Amino acid sequence: MDPTGLVWAAREATRFALQCPEVKHLHIYADNTAAVTSVFEPKSTPGQYNMRTFNKIITDYLARSVENTVHVEWCPGHTDVAGNERADEEAKEGALLWRPRFVTITHAKRRSKERILQKWTEQWRRSPPSGGFGIANRFPPAWKPKEHVISTPREVFGRLTQCRTRHGFIGEYYAKFVSTESIECPCGENFQTRHHIITECERYNSHRHLLTKDFPELSLPDILGTKKGLEALVKFLTKSGAFTKTGEPRRARTRPRLEDEEDEEDGEDEENWWERFERNGEEDEREEGEDEEEEEEEGDEQGT
Repeated sequence: MDPTGLVWAAREATRFALQCPEVKHLHIYADNTAAVTSVFEPKSTPGQYNMRTFNKIITDYLARSVENTVHVEWCPGHTDVAGNERADEEAKEGALLWRPRFVTITHAKRRSKERILQKWTEQWRRSPPSGGFGIANRFPPAWKPKEHVISTPREVFGRLTQCRTRHGFIGEYYAKFVSTESIECPCGENFQTRHHIITECERYNSHRHLLTKDFPELSLPDILGTKKGLEALVKFLTKSGAFTKTGEPRRARTRPRLEDEEDEEDGEDEENWWERFERNGEEDEREEGEDEEEEEEEGDEQGT
């Protein structure tokens, strides 16, 4: 039984108690632990209206007489409890009859996101694929990021995005946007393209099996626009270093350690900065003293 069921149970029980004044004690049982515990905490959460309604019904009933009591208890569900299955059936039928005449913040947000996502999806379906990302744009819109966005290392994800959008260290990109860069491929191909790097470039022959294992035809739409294709492409980019500036795998960055700093300090002169400061100060004082002695000697000579 969810909070809605508790509201209906409280409403029907209090109505029955009003018709039968001899009834002073109400017992409400529910097999939903979350509903039992949350119904007494009307916070800004899903079901908040039901929680507030339940509290008002029970409070009004208790205020009518000091003899009235209400007990809300948990009972095990679907464990051969007599009438439990029948109660579930009645609750489902009642939920279909009940229509809310209110709008909670949670409900409004959910409906708003649903409508926006629906319009977004319709617009996405109507828009014809275009540009370098066209063949890769095969995932429908969604609020949550895809798995390849979350699980791919940052550096590899950057190259993955550049590869899918065709905006990266590629000859065909240089031809349109960076005229100072060469459009040739280091393998000897006159015009370097995304298709050439993935399917033909001899520099990556030893790593291309990572793609052909699942895509023997090396279909770019399947590699760039499907979940399985992106998983294979991430492996290919990681091992081969494709779509980097040099076309070689980048060396993994190592985090500095405290031991490294200590080793560097040990390699320097043993004299610390404060020791140098004190030494420089002593030298300055000594030089000042020598200057004063020279001035005194000059004064003595002039006096004689």
